Amino acid sequence: MKAYLLTKTGKPEVLKISNIDKPTPREDEVLIRSEAIGINYAEILSRKGQYQWAPDKPYIPGMEAYGEVIALGSKVTTHKVGDKVICGGQFGSYGEFFCTKEWLAFPGIQGFSAEENAALLVNFMTAWVALVKLGRLNEGEQILIHAGAGGVGSAAIKLGNAMGCKVYATAGSDEKVKLMKELGADIPINYRTQDFVKVLNGHGVESVDFVLEVVGGEVFKKSINLLHPFGRLVVAGYASIPYKKWNPFTWWPTWRDAPKAQIMDMAKKSIGIFATHIGYLTGREQVAKQVVREMYDFVAEHKLKPLVGKTFAFDQMAEAHAYMESRKSVGKIIVKF
Repeated sequence: MKAYLLTKTGKPEVLKISNIDKPTPREDEVLIRSEAIGINYAEILSRKGQYQWAPDKPYIPGMEAYGEVIALGSKVTTHKVGDKVICGGQFGSYGEFFCTKEWLAFPGIQGFSAEENAALLVNFMTAWVALVKLGRLNEGEQILIHAGAGGVGSAAIKLGNAMGCKVYATAGSDEKVKLMKELGADIPINYRTQDFVKVLNGHGVESVDFVLEVVGGEVFKKSINLLHPFGRLVVAGYASIPYKKWNPFTWWPTWRDAPKAQIMDMAKKSIGIFATHIGYLTGREQVAKQVVREMYDFVAEHKLKPLVGKTFAFDQMAEAHAYMESRKSVGKIIVKF
């Protein structure tokens, strides 16, 4: 099969198509023929050698895809050949075929395009865990979503709206501010030209109930100070952290800017700081199933769809990575066969 086998770290150009054997599913796995692949920022970090959850090289990157089941392991009971499924995994989706655990293959959603199915799992699961399982959002609460025009951020805006919350969101361009408004953000903010705290204060918002934080550094510190008593902040990434294992000059800024919980400061305000990385949840079958089942039900009830930004062809994987790194992208980037 054709696949992107990562043999070394580096710039997008290290992503080269290789011809390798098609995987064979183990007893508890399914094999799909991929139709569309969802691209995640974690895979950018993985390509650079900056992602702790990545396996040893060489490996095929990629954590999600949508396609048709073409083979089953001997103990698989919940799927059959011909099913259309959304699959997740630690790695392996950047290929024509993708093997994953039975419990990480979920039914494709009827009425969704191939691109929308491929865009759903990682982003909406991350947003669901942050907002619902950790954030415990209630109707009428005020929430702040950072990177609101991205895949996770746009999912969080849609979920927050459907839960009846007041949604405030930040992004880095006027075009993205306009998009966040269209997605339902009550106060969209361009963080490059405005101080998001001052903007919120100017609208009479002195504090919020919840923050979804994916940036780190100064954004993390200012966001904590926005929480009022019983507020919750969930860290789901820290895109601004400059860590490069091979460059000692990045080690100090990384330590300085990485999100940190100061227990006494939290106690004085009675606030909670949480963190999530859904990859580590996928090894726990019942947890993964429950989270996705709840998220699926909510998405169906409220007729939500993921925001698909731009679609690339399979032989344009390097271009897709470069586009995501440019910070011009919105929603989910898809690579389609």
